[in-house]
Amino acid sequence: MRNSLSKTFYLLFLPFIIVAFSFEPSTKEINLIDAIKVKLISAKTISNGAYNVESVDISIQNNTASPLRIKIPSETLFNPADNGEQTLILLEDDFITLKAHDSFEGHVSAYCTEASDRCPTKGTPMKMTMNQDKNLIAMIHYLKGKTINESSFQDAVWAISDGHSISNIESFTKEDKAFRKYLAALTKQEDTWYTSPRSVRIDNNGNFNYETVNISGRIDFECEKGASVRQDIYKASGEAIFVSEKYMTVQSGKVTYKFRLSVKGWEKGDYYIRVHDGTNDIVKYSLKV
Repeated sequence: MRNSLSKTFYLLFLPFIIVAFSFEPSTKEINLIDAIKVKLISAKTISNGAYNVESVDISIQNNTASPLRIKIPSETLFNPADNGEQTLILLEDDFITLKAHDSFEGHVSAYCTEASDRCPTKGTPMKMTMNQDKNLIAMIHYLKGKTINESSFQDAVWAISDGHSISNIESFTKEDKAFRKYLAALTKQEDTWYTSPRSVRIDNNGNFNYETVNISGRIDFECEKGASVRQDIYKASGEAIFVSEKYMTVQSGKVTYKFRLSVKGWEKGDYYIRVHDGTNDIVKYSLKV
């Protein structure tokens, strides 16, 4: 008898639980720009004086009595009020969840798309629009679901938006290398044998100054086993920059070694590495500083 009563109570109680939970408000997901248009939220975006990573300050107010999940979609552009300053782009979707009538203040990571313009001034209002550059769209779609080192994002954007060299992008993993190869094809550039990361300095007027810091890569060549070889460095004009007095004795007919050269302070231009046996050239590798 007790078992029958317990079963009846359970059957009566279960619908009550289902009904009770059905009244919980669900969190609505909506695009940030659309949410602003229909006044579900109020939002403000301003520059914090940076040109990449957490470069945009954002504040949002939920104007509704329901929780909201705000999506800031990749491809969103942040346009500064001053046209002489850089427009920034969001490369990955960002999400902000707000309770009813709640507010949020934080940052979003956006990257410069106009290397020749000035760095955005701190406190400058930024208007949101959507990017129309097909190559930037293609790159953003490529990034989805992949683990690419974020330190390469800014140079990747500049390779598309400003024609900067693919060689500036450092490759740490197989995915990074595949990404750089993809960008080379997208921008119709050579995927150089070397990597040449740069230091970026912003002057007091917000203008950008770039300097190549070092060049690294892999040197491959074939020669006779036991041969003595050395490497020199020249300007494209033929002017010697570095002439080595040290020889390397080749242990095998096929040689591979890691090359690294500090070029900080070097004059910008074309150079080449000459690997030779003292008389005859074995291989030459071109590079740009």
